[in-house]
Amino acid sequence: MALLVIELAAPLACSLSGPKPPERLILIVIDTLRRDHLGVYGAPVATPNIDALAARGQHFTNVVASFHQTTMSMGSLFTGRTPSFEAGDNRVLAWNGDNWCGLARLALRPGSDPCLPPGVPTLAEALRDAGYWTLGVASNQFLYEPSGFSRGFDDWVQVDDRPPVAGSASRRHLANAHQSRTWHSVNRAAIAALNRRPRDRFFLYVHYVDVHDYLFQKVSYAEAVQGMDQGVGRLLTQLESAKLLEDAVVVLVSDHGEQLGELHGFPGELPKSFGHYGNPSFQEQLRIPLLVAPARGGDPDRFLRSQDLFQLLLEIGGVKRETSRDTEPDELFVGEARYRTYRRGRWKSFVRRADGRHFLYDLAADPLEKTDVGAKFPEVTAAHALRIDQLTRSLAAKGVPQRELSESERERLRALGYLDD
Repeated sequence: MALLVIELAAPLACSLSGPKPPERLILIVIDTLRRDHLGVYGAPVATPNIDALAARGQHFTNVVASFHQTTMSMGSLFTGRTPSFEAGDNRVLAWNGDNWCGLARLALRPGSDPCLPPGVPTLAEALRDAGYWTLGVASNQFLYEPSGFSRGFDDWVQVDDRPPVAGSASRRHLANAHQSRTWHSVNRAAIAALNRRPRDRFFLYVHYVDVHDYLFQKVSYAEAVQGMDQGVGRLLTQLESAKLLEDAVVVLVSDHGEQLGELHGFPGELPKSFGHYGNPSFQEQLRIPLLVAPARGGDPDRFLRSQDLFQLLLEIGGVKRETSRDTEPDELFVGEARYRTYRRGRWKSFVRRADGRHFLYDLAADPLEKTDVGAKFPEVTAAHALRIDQLTRSLAAKGVPQRELSESERERLRALGYLDD
């Protein structure tokens, strides 16, 4: 595949040296992108366009997803809140479209609100209030309405042309079904939306799923990343040609990572496991890239989670807003269906819901999470256990009706490859 390398114009690197907010803020989310598959992070995979973007700004080294799946991590990024499925007493909510953003505890009408509750301010709303024209281009069906992700966008586009059904029926009557939600379609939709804008001061959010769909596209994960690099390069080239990268800040991030067959020696672990299902969430599912060009993001080595990107983007856009804090800045809590995952600093815990068994890992000494060191560090285990119980209670949603997936929700799952009846 031919690679398209872009060189961002020199003004991009120097026009924002002062505190003035940029005229344009561009958020690029590449679904399911692992950090270690980008050249700027030391990967052997050729990603010249993304690397060129990083060279014009900064790349962050200690960023993690707030959850191992899109709706929770993006719900967190859009609101600055910690996603949680906790229902109290070590129980979890039934997973459905009312709560799959992990924010059901904040709903005004439990069981009736969309998964991004209307009472929670969003990133797009804040930037629109600050004078930006807001455009969103989504290609992951979990983000489609009625989930609530479109709230605050002046122009919201859902790209996928395929009906959300399984198998060959999803490709019927579509001449190029495999291109329906690739970067080609997303870029066309983004440029068309930009051509409709009434002014040049805008916030553009573009969400790609090419890497998520690598098996559907019948390519390797690395090949999908390389193809996505070309798509990012093409978008930035078109923006540059239209002089829309002048006085602009580009932020590139992923919603979560992906497991690619890693083995951790964990009890009950399946060999050659692929995907981002968590339970528990190992680091390859949580570590994500973050690039900001030009550099506007502060210390690139500080610990950041998806919910922290909400505040980072507001700060870049010149929006001063106090945000609610559900957890301490140096900790991560992932309330999964079968595990509660917790990290603080170098230490990371998994607590199995079924029997309460606690696993502890030292990420500094054991970044591949191979050795449970709970017996060697009982004081860390005890501190984590106490904090996990506190967060289980404080992040719990009360009074949420438990219901099965609706047929429309099942269709979304089928369209993304999570369910095949």
